[in-house]
Amino acid sequence: MQYVLRNTLMQILGFGVLALVWAKHRLQGYTKPNTVADENWEGRHAYVQDVVESWLRFMPRDVEIRDRDVLELGPGSSLGTGALLLAHGARSYLAVDAFRLTGGEPASFFAETIDRFPHRLKKADIARAKTSTAKRTDEFDYQVEADFDIAKLAGGRQFDMIVSCAAFEHFDDIDRTIADISQVARPGCVSLHIVDFQTHSRWIRDRDPNNIYRFPNWLYAMLSFPGQPNRKRPADYRRAFEKNGWKDVRVVPAVSIGQDILAPSLQGLAAPFNGPDMDMSMLHGVVIAFRP
Repeated sequence: MQYVLRNTLMQILGFGVLALVWAKHRLQGYTKPNTVADENWEGRHAYVQDVVESWLRFMPRDVEIRDRDVLELGPGSSLGTGALLLAHGARSYLAVDAFRLTGGEPASFFAETIDRFPHRLKKADIARAKTSTAKRTDEFDYQVEADFDIAKLAGGRQFDMIVSCAAFEHFDDIDRTIADISQVARPGCVSLHIVDFQTHSRWIRDRDPNNIYRFPNWLYAMLSFPGQPNRKRPADYRRAFEKNGWKDVRVVPAVSIGQDILAPSLQGLAAPFNGPDMDMSMLHGVVIAFRP
């Protein structure tokens, strides 16, 4: 009972934010995948570098990018991640999305992204990556379809590595998405996905990161919009990957709720998020799975 008043206030404020975001999306549609402005090229460089460095940090030690065909789900506003993956020796890169949020970046941006990467890259890989990103080819491709039919978007291609960053939490049906990527994954494929489990609206997120979990399913669904966080938890990802035959499935905690707000953040949550197996202290997690 200690935090009832505080959490009731947060729920009211969160409902107001949720309603405003719902209204905004009704008027404008889903257009802004991250906080980096379109004209902020410096910010774009920093963002894609951070994403790739995060993938590398959580990549299992015995897994390399070299000679792998890589599929990225929901790249958002930049394909610079693909340029860096090619510069690390990837054989090819395909990005797929349900919304066309990028595709107009010049070759000079990709070349500069590669040149700015702070870690050592092989000259031959750099040269090949710059050539591949100079124009759209099977080695560097981007496909968009509203239905997000991954097999169709892949066009018969198969992959040895499937990655995403802050994308999976926006997919309406993670069970379908995981079933779809299972169809295009080769034996030995590694799947690595950074998932942002917390509330996305910035002001409320800093004060009450579990705010979106305070609402019952019917109310949250009533205010749904394209790209709305799906409120799936680590156990849902483990279950879906294992159901589709993936092995060694785990969700590694990347960021957890700070001790100063941990106790109130875990109280007053709607069912089923008040259950013991929900890992509600995890804000960011990395889903890792292997295709046998």
